[in-house]
Amino acid sequence: MAKKVSKLNPAWITQTRKYFLEFLQATKFPHPQRNGARGSQFVYPEWLIMFIAVLAVKCQVKSYVGIHQVALRYWSTIAANLHLPPISESQLRERLKKIRHTPGRPATFIFQIFPAHYLN
Repeated sequence: MAKKVSKLNPAWITQTRKYFLEFLQATKFPHPQRNGARGSQFVYPEWLIMFIAVLAVKCQVKSYVGIHQVALRYWSTIAANLHLPPISESQLRERLKKIRHTPGRPATFIFQIFPAHYLN
C-alpha cells in the first residue's frame, strides 16, 4: 500500500497564515475578545480558529476529531509566536460551531478569501 501524502506542509501553512492575517488586517476584520457580551475572554484568538477551519478544508477533514488532530499535528506552525498550549478538542469544536464551520460544510468565509484551486 502506498504511503498517504499529506496535503499540508509547514511552508504552505506559513505562507497561507501570513496571507490570511494580511487579508484580515486589510479588511479591518473585528477580532472578538469575549464569548458573548459578558462571557469569558477568549484564550485563542478568533483568527486562529478561522485559520484551523481553512486547514480543515485543505485537508478535507470529515470530523471535529480529525480537525483537532490536524491542529495538533501542525500546532507549532499554526500558532507560531503565540506561545499558547494546543487547544482542546471540545473547545475547538465549540469555537468552530460558533463560526458556522462544520465538517463537510465549510464556513462561507473560506471560499470568499481563498479560490477553490488554492485549497486543492
